Amino acid sequence: MSDVSDVKITGGAGLEETAAIIAVIGHLIEEDASARAVPSQRPRQSAWVLAWRPRHNTTPLPSHTYDAMPWAEVEGSEEGD
Repeated sequence: MSDVSDVKITGGAGLEETAAIIAVIGHLIEEDASARAVPSQRPRQSAWVLAWRPRHNTTPLPSHTYDAMPWAEVEGSEEGD
């Protein structure tokens, strides 16, 4: 249905009821046309869903040595303890 003039209302509706029904149908047709004019977009997933998914982490884990000094040279570190 592309036009309101194609609508036939039966069942004893008066002029006011017929006008109201035609107005509603016309509004729905306009809304449908404007919705079809906008291209559909991919639905966005919530942050909860994205947080649950595994991610590929390319950064390596930090080393156990955070200093440039070897463990033996760190103060308070003695071998044989």
